[in-house]
Amino acid sequence: MKKFSLVISLFVLLALLTACGGQTSEPILTVGDKGYTKTDLEGLGTMSADYTNKDGETTSYTGVSLSALLEDAGLASGGEILVFTASDGYQADMALADALACANCIVAFDEDILRMVLPDMSSKLQVKDVIEISVE
Repeated sequence: MKKFSLVISLFVLLALLTACGGQTSEPILTVGDKGYTKTDLEGLGTMSADYTNKDGETTSYTGVSLSALLEDAGLASGGEILVFTASDGYQADMALADALACANCIVAFDEDILRMVLPDMSSKLQVKDVIEISVE
């Protein structure tokens, strides 16, 4: 019985230590077959981009370059259409060539979510709470 209690105690201690420290963050964005945490995205380098909405209000966002992200995920070729999917299922698509050519298009950090910031492009492409980017 003492051995059983010792094994259970060690198991509980191990579970608590695992839960308390050194956890790997869950991916917040899937690009193609690759999952990215916020740290992964920041590791690609960040930049700022301004977006002016239909009311003329301009907001500055910080995030990772869309073209750099696509390159890193291996999606810079092999398809024609880029699809952005939001957590609520909303989808918007754009030509992959346009995305790669856009120097100031970013996946922006917006509090606890990610959003597409694509200056000078349709408001339908400014997907809020984006969780997946794929190529068709």
